[in-house]
Amino acid sequence: MTISSRERKWLVAGGVVLVTFLTVNYAIVPAISSQMRVRNEYREKFQALERFQLVVEGRRRYEKKYAEAEALFEQLQQRLLPGEKLTLAAADLQTMLHKVAGESGVTIVSESIHAPKKAEGFTQVAVELTLNADLRKLRDFLYKIESAGKLLTVPKLQVNASFPRPGAELQVTVVVSGYTMGLEEKSPGA
Repeated sequence: MTISSRERKWLVAGGVVLVTFLTVNYAIVPAISSQMRVRNEYREKFQALERFQLVVEGRRRYEKKYAEAEALFEQLQQRLLPGEKLTLAAADLQTMLHKVAGESGVTIVSESIHAPKKAEGFTQVAVELTLNADLRKLRDFLYKIESAGKLLTVPKLQVNASFPRPGAELQVTVVVSGYTMGLEEKSPGA
């Protein structure tokens, strides 16, 4: 059987079409689809990576804020009165006030400790003092209380001057409050 040149051209053309079809169908299309799948996976993983980076960055930011808050808490805790019991805190406050009075030249006439009370998550320990001092000594006394290393407040200050003249002694009633983390103590009968 002889194949004519025309039939040969059709066979060659059919073979080329068949080879092209098979190449496209089994080589090019899978390669393109594989590339598209890889590209989509890459895009998804890149977006996931960006989300994780945001989470890690947020965690670092919160860890930094937490460390700053811890440092501030430690600093504030140093300003509270020491002592696990309120009686020790009150004794420390009295000792501090006696020291400040001695440094300022103020005379303590009488003193009393107020009952402790809760204040903003802390326990407030207050000491009431009756003092004799002139105006300059009183100013120095109050300044030393204000600049003490502990958190102290003066919720009450009452000055009685019988003869208001320079250098005259004043009778002063002052309440100085300090704060502690200690809990209120129970009474023995409670």
